[in-house]
Amino acid sequence: MSVDRILKRGRKRFPKKRMRGTYLVERENGTTEGDLPGSVIPNWETVWEGPGYTRYPGLAFEQTPTVGAFQFTVSRLVVRVPFGPIFEPGDRVTVITDPDNPQLEGTRLRVASIDDQSQATAQRLLCEDFQKDAKVGGSGGED
Repeated sequence: MSVDRILKRGRKRFPKKRMRGTYLVERENGTTEGDLPGSVIPNWETVWEGPGYTRYPGLAFEQTPTVGAFQFTVSRLVVRVPFGPIFEPGDRVTVITDPDNPQLEGTRLRVASIDDQSQATAQRLLCEDFQKDAKVGGSGGED
């Protein structure tokens, strides 16, 4: 069997077998003036919505940057989606449903980079997960 035929078959079957969740990918498309003077609110347009799944591959990435009085954790997840749509770093991924892990539902991730591979059965989006803030030197922001 040719590589082309194997890839077509795999790309057709893979979403049906493994991609049981529903994902929304949006891209910032300008801003709108906020209620406070000088504040702006990003406008998001839908790039794609459809099947996918998330996995934590154990990439050595965790970071704990401090911004002002808050520290947060950034981890890296891989979101796998079907071939077709063109994604870009900075896109926002929202997990709409995930029957395998309902705890992920509502999770928002930022696409950091695209893991392009010529013979893969799915696109891999390397995403950053900005987890909850903790107050530096405090008790988790309860001060």
